[in-house]
Amino acid sequence: MEPDKTELLLEELARLREDVTNTRNVSIKTDNVIKGLAVEFKSNAQKQGVGERKLLINSVFSYLLFAILSFAGLYLTFEARLDKQRTDQLLFEKKEAGFKREIAELKAEVGRWKQIERELLEFERLVRDGNKEQAVAKFSSLRRVRFSGLLEDLIVRFRADVAKEKYDRGVEHFKAGNFEKADEAFLKSLEYSESPSYLPDLLYQQGMSAVRIKDYPRAATLLRKALTYKHQPKVHADIQYHLAYAYDRMGEKRTARELYQAFVNQYPKNNLVSRAVRRINALKGTNN
Repeated sequence: MEPDKTELLLEELARLREDVTNTRNVSIKTDNVIKGLAVEFKSNAQKQGVGERKLLINSVFSYLLFAILSFAGLYLTFEARLDKQRTDQLLFEKKEAGFKREIAELKAEVGRWKQIERELLEFERLVRDGNKEQAVAKFSSLRRVRFSGLLEDLIVRFRADVAKEKYDRGVEHFKAGNFEKADEAFLKSLEYSESPSYLPDLLYQQGMSAVRIKDYPRAATLLRKALTYKHQPKVHADIQYHLAYAYDRMGEKRTARELYQAFVNQYPKNNLVSRAVRRINALKGTNN
């Protein structure tokens, strides 16, 4: 990445980390305020309950002096005060539950922002180290943060670079005859970029790798797809022949015979023609 773009990127990451830290701090302050309100509310409710109980006891003693004359009135008043206390208690419990719920939610929110902050620091370290593959993986866990276009563009470039690195590694394995490793590298490359500019060559070499590891159904699928793109005549001929070969090995004789014949007709001077002709003769008279 160019030096000026690197500096811009690191500045943007620093700004994002500052925003995340500020958000986390606001969540912590809000959490503390709600905790304080909950404690104050509980204290007031307890004081009010004690005062009402004292008042209730005093009232009971006062009414006892007139128990003989006004027992019915005392009972009704006592019940009314008890009902009020029950109502106040229920209200307190409801508000206390609300405070506890808000505190739990804020604690979870603070935890989430702390995690984002740690992931941003790790992402920044990966960018500084030039570890593109790990940076792409880390970015997927940071999707919930609002990123600027600069970071989005960076990840697009990183994905393209990683895809090309995987493809180049696959080509190296292919040339060395390590076809299973080549196939794995090509698959990994497509995970990072589904339609790169080198897709025709990737499909060809992946299809040929599948032929070499005897995965003929997948080889046929890949080589048919490769044929939909333009190739050099030599490569195109190789694709056509091995597509016929894949069907031949799968036991689809008629399709194989037709593909061999199409190959011979289009590339009569190719060095694989003699093999194709032998297979055509061997497959004559087969209907499957």
